[in-house]
Amino acid sequence: MIRAMPLDPSRLDRAFALVAGQVAEGRSHASALGVATAARTLRVEAFGAEGIKVEPESLFLLASITKPIVATAVMQLVEEGRLVLSEPLQRYLPAFSPEPAEPGLPGAEVVTTWHILTHSSGLEDVPLEQLAMEQPDRQELLRRACTGRLRFVPGTRYEYGSNSFYLLAELIEQLGRRPFADQLRERLFEPLGMVDTRFDASGAGARTAPVRGIGLEGERLAMGLHYLAALELPGGGLWGTAEDLLRFGRAMLRGGELDGARVLAPSSVALMTRLHTADLLEPGTPPRRPNYGLGWALPGLGGGLPASGRSFGHSGATGTMLLVDPEHDLVVVFLRNEWDADPFLSDAVIQAVYGAVLPPG
Repeated sequence: MIRAMPLDPSRLDRAFALVAGQVAEGRSHASALGVATAARTLRVEAFGAEGIKVEPESLFLLASITKPIVATAVMQLVEEGRLVLSEPLQRYLPAFSPEPAEPGLPGAEVVTTWHILTHSSGLEDVPLEQLAMEQPDRQELLRRACTGRLRFVPGTRYEYGSNSFYLLAELIEQLGRRPFADQLRERLFEPLGMVDTRFDASGAGARTAPVRGIGLEGERLAMGLHYLAALELPGGGLWGTAEDLLRFGRAMLRGGELDGARVLAPSSVALMTRLHTADLLEPGTPPRRPNYGLGWALPGLGGGLPASGRSFGHSGATGTMLLVDPEHDLVVVFLRNEWDADPFLSDAVIQAVYGAVLPPG
């Protein structure tokens, strides 16, 4: 049950002024902020540095916000009885056969879709630098996900990665019997009115916000983005607008439905957005306990943001953030195109939005 909106729209001026200031000070070359409730979009604005044209309709590289979108498509298969999250992937993808971390340990036969969605599969990732150097195609990246050596016994720890999401894309393609990108468009983007969400933004022309921070300029940057589009990265390759992401967030806030189009059942949204990693640790110094659902991070459980304990969202390496908070009837989208961006700017903006949230009554 969504609470009545305890948000004063006039107080959002401070958050939008903060984004404008970040761009004016040179801390970001292009940014967009959008805020919505379950009922409607409240406000969307975009800001570009001098000489950079950015509008509310501009497309940004969403990066890892792609993950909860792909996870939603996976859950559609679950709802239809085509996929069981706890069953071994080999039941659906016979070619999946990574070697165990060590001889005699559990390996491919125990890896499930649940492990992929919770980043606990043990599958090795492919860093961006390796992609840039080797430029493998989609089939090669899928092959590596299917045949590489596991780093640890599945289900024993959390290790965030993106290349394993190629297995989810292959599941969607095989079980849905249509190309992966087509299914995202037909079963998610079109029903939810996400008219600009896509893997290839080249057709958007001047509406595409410029990308910075990947060490490429001019023609080399265009070639790099063309390669990225061809990969259709299911773990981080989608482009979209702030409004498109607000519509996706609003649908999740409303239990899987928007404007009469239902893409998930409320029970599936609830399953995706509850804590699944309570018994896992993420390696580090010191190790930390991750707060992750199925394709969704749970930012309100970590104490770093003022989001409620029921909130869910995802960030991206380009400085992007999508946050959905049922406790406050709130969706926040913050977009940048700065690769390897410091999350400080997005965290500051999220905090400023929450500064407009007032207690009911």
